[in-house]
Amino acid sequence: PSRLAMPREVTRVTFSRIVDLSQEIGPDTQVFPAYPKPAFTQWTTREAHGFLAESLFLLSHTGTHVDAPWHFEPKGKKLDQLPLETFLVRGHVLDVRGLGPKALIAKAQIAKARAQLHVRVAKGDAMLLRTGWERRRGTSAYLFENPGLSEEAAKELVRWKVGLVGIDTANIDHPEDGRYPAHHTLLAAGIPILENVANLAALGASRFFLIALPLRLKGATGSPIRLVALVE
Repeated sequence: PSRLAMPREVTRVTFSRIVDLSQEIGPDTQVFPAYPKPAFTQWTTREAHGFLAESLFLLSHTGTHVDAPWHFEPKGKKLDQLPLETFLVRGHVLDVRGLGPKALIAKAQIAKARAQLHVRVAKGDAMLLRTGWERRRGTSAYLFENPGLSEEAAKELVRWKVGLVGIDTANIDHPEDGRYPAHHTLLAAGIPILENVANLAALGASRFFLIALPLRLKGATGSPIRLVALVE
């Protein structure tokens, strides 16, 4: 096993494997109709410049990404105002699979999933909601029929004093609720949101440390991230 010192803790995290929880970003990455598809354009050539480089065009909420509070909250922090240690935390998977299209994830469901963890949840930990909806990725249902976190469940996560909340869907809210109650509840409490989380099946019930580092984008509402779990 390897050992990696984490800035948030004096202790060391011992891990046996690394699990990538990120979607690949490219021209075929699925995005909402309001967003443009990512585009990579060759900007230099070896013949003219001696090297290759690409220009990147993509929204800050493309693929696996983080929503900063500023995304929805006029008084919320922008991405570059969030402490770096926010994105280096212990993580837990809340298994809420079995929900149908456009279902609401209730407070009782996340409470039951937490009880099945059999580990202590500390202040600032990350909660990743596993709905199983990732299997619909690439279809219209992935964007428009996903299970969404209810306002009551979001308030419960705030009461738990978690530091990050992620989900394996493109939108943490119910797809037909234009009030975006889960976004507003979590972001108003200063809790960033991770969307389009991938590969949660590879974690199962493992204990892990989460690395969710965004790009250092000044004044931004969010950023694509390379989401990685260090499994103990």
